[in-house]
Amino acid sequence: MTKTAFLLSLIFAISASAVAQTTNYDLPQNWMCHPILKSTDIARQQSLTLTVKLPNLSADTVIAYTSPTTDTGVDIFYVYPTISMNPTSRNIDIPQIDTITAKFVYREQVGIYAQLGRVFVPYYKQATIGVFTYSPKTDAELLQQENYLEVAYKDVEAAFDHYLEHYNKGNKIILMGHSQGSDLMMFLLRNRFDNNPVLTSQLVVAISGGEPYYSAKDSRTGGILEHIKTLGSELESGCIISWRAWRSGTQGGALDSSSFFYNHYFAEKGLIYQTYDKNKPGIHQESNYDFGYSTNKPITRYITLSPDSTEFWGFDGMFNARFFTDNTKQGCSYLMIETNAVPNDQRAIPNPKLSPLLPEIPIPDLSHFSHTPNNNYHCWDMQFVQGDLLNLIPELIKVTQPISSVPEVSDFENTILIYPNPTSGIVHVNNSSKKIKSIKLYNLQGEFIEEFFTNDFSVSTLPAGIYFINVQTDQSTFVNKLIKQ
Repeated sequence: MTKTAFLLSLIFAISASAVAQTTNYDLPQNWMCHPILKSTDIARQQSLTLTVKLPNLSADTVIAYTSPTTDTGVDIFYVYPTISMNPTSRNIDIPQIDTITAKFVYREQVGIYAQLGRVFVPYYKQATIGVFTYSPKTDAELLQQENYLEVAYKDVEAAFDHYLEHYNKGNKIILMGHSQGSDLMMFLLRNRFDNNPVLTSQLVVAISGGEPYYSAKDSRTGGILEHIKTLGSELESGCIISWRAWRSGTQGGALDSSSFFYNHYFAEKGLIYQTYDKNKPGIHQESNYDFGYSTNKPITRYITLSPDSTEFWGFDGMFNARFFTDNTKQGCSYLMIETNAVPNDQRAIPNPKLSPLLPEIPIPDLSHFSHTPNNNYHCWDMQFVQGDLLNLIPELIKVTQPISSVPEVSDFENTILIYPNPTSGIVHVNNSSKKIKSIKLYNLQGEFIEEFFTNDFSVSTLPAGIYFINVQTDQSTFVNKLIKQ
């Protein structure tokens, strides 16, 4: 397949059939965080003050982060985890969402990153906890599992497409998710980024907390995703980071039999590249990134909300972490967390009881789900590494270099010049060495918009958004992204 065919197949793949009645993201009430919400956007309401608590509670260090008042060129798109503890397997309609818990979890997991840029968080018809607590055995049950998550995903996809078309304007993108949110984010990576080099060039990083990952054996790609790589030891944009956290002295769980990794419908419907087959070469990874904890050492900073949720509290030296591999379980590597006893430590992690569903989420050892110490720290995956991510993400932003086109040939003297881009009206297409035969324009969903037969044309009547422009010459075809302002 030529590169042109490859890119065009990508464009038309974007128009895959959607689940009926996806949520309308033109409506502000279907967003938790969005610039359109203005004063009610909790990403802007939340104070970004971080108080680092000292063991003797004296002379605490106060760091005053601020939300940017202008577009920084960086956007965060976050998918929150399962907050519906309904044991019945179904999807939760938007009006029935527990928005108090959803907002609390956003603040805990992502709120402090609002210092980096605009934040976009859609409400979506998520699957209940009941979808994740049973193991589908029959083909009908496997299909039902896929359907529940596909309904949730199609909302996330529609929200992302709305953001991409109306607000992105070529900005760098940080994807963040946890638990079910990570699952849906991986589906989004597969359907919008995995075969799209232009969009992938905008991806700073995909943060996938609390979920395993699957790649080809001895490879950073070729599993759940075909081309998106796991982040290695070098700074590199466009990668995914996944990890899970477990309490020291316990054994991390290997891949659960109910995981969608095993469900062939997810691959057949295009939500992932391929399912996991333990009888074939490949590697299931509970964690693919160690955050520098290859040796046991204090975590950089545990960050949580203050009891009244008015600011963030940071705890240094309270926990140790070690990236541990259990050789008895294939792919079972994870962050092992232990409490680091500090003499005369008077600090206490708050217990705000803000929600009837997740009232004790800031306290790692005990939670709403268990009256005995937790074995896994699933609810706290994000908090343990926030200090590390606050150091890592700005460095990844620096090395992210979005591109606006993917030329068909390596000879850049012969590439097509399209300007201005972004544009508000007239577009000029120029190349001195090849005769341009036709110019076709497609929208973000891969739908044909219009064909032009001159090198200068107007898009002034088109809505603002992102389009794909296909330029055919007498020798080659070029695909380029065109941004209409």
